[in-house]
Formats: sequence, C-alpha cells, structure tokens
Amino acid sequence: MGSAEQDIASEYTKLQKMVRARHAEVVKLSAGDDQFAVEYARLVSNTERLLQFERTIPERLAEPQLRLSQRTVTWSWCGQAVVGAALIALVFILGHTLWWLVLLVPHFLGALAGSAQKAGAGDHVHRRRTAVGLHIVGVLVALVSLSVISSWFLVAIFVGWIAVAIATSQAPAEAGKKGGRA
Repeated sequence: MGSAEQDIASEYTKLQKMVRARHAEVVKLSAGDDQFAVEYARLVSNTERLLQFERTIPERLAEPQLRLSQRTVTWSWCGQAVVGAALIALVFILGHTLWWLVLLVPHFLGALAGSAQKAGAGDHVHRRRTAVGLHIVGVLVALVSLSVISSWFLVAIFVGWIAVAIATSQAPAEAGKKGGRA
C-alpha cells in the first residue's frame, strides 16, 4: 500500500473510531436525558464527516495518477513544439527545400496549441495516452523531414495527426459519458 493509500486508510479509521465513540456515548444515555441531545448531535456530525470523507476517497486515490498525467501531457505537447521548432530551424540550416515547412509548421503549431490543455480528473488517462501517441507522430515527422525514412510515410503522419486531433477533441465528451471515472 502506498503512502497516499496509508494516509487515506489512517484518516478513515480515525473517523470510524470517532463515530463508534460517539455511538457508544449515545447508547449509554436515555432519550429523555439532557446530555442525549448533545451526544446525538455529535454522533450525527461525526457521521457526516465520515460520509463526506468516503465521497472523496476515489479522487484522493486517483491523485498520484492525475499528477503523472498532467506532467506527461504538458511535457509531451511542449516537447513536440520544441521538436517542431528545431526541425523548422534545421530546414534553413541544412538548406532543405522550403516545402518541408508544409509538414513542419502544422506540427509545430498543433503541438503549441495542444500544450495549453490540462488533464482533468475524468479524462487524464485518455489525455496521457493521446500525448504518448503524439510522440509516435513526432518521431515520424522528424525521420521523414530529415530524410531518414521515405516520404511515403507522410501518409502515416497525416493519419496520425487526424487520430491525435480526434482523440484530443473527444476526451472531455467521453469523460462525461463515463461519469467522470478514468
């Protein structure tokens, strides 16, 4: 069990003990006793705190994965924007034909635009997978633009761009359909 799970279990156990203690006090008293109303109100209050905590457990358990997804999404899209800018610069440095800019500028602009997105609680896994898929397209863009592989791979690049664009645009809608669960 990880640190986050241990903290959650510890807090949950503490709240349960508080409810049990209040319940034990209420059971000792009779309904007509003046102290009964006070202890009963404490029992209700502690029970509400326990129930509220139970509602937050799924989000608390998902927090480490959410943070990983947020870092992955941010660094992936920003990294691809840097790669795109570097490849654009290489076109000029290496004296390649300016037609390569037709491939590189959209990759750069798309990655730059995608770098502003945030991974939310309901769609973070989807966005993380999409960001990793972006790297596959980025590798193809780099290899084709540097003439390491055939220009026929342009078809795979265009298909990859379309797949990443569709996956990026559908992420919030899918998260809503799944009830916000990842």
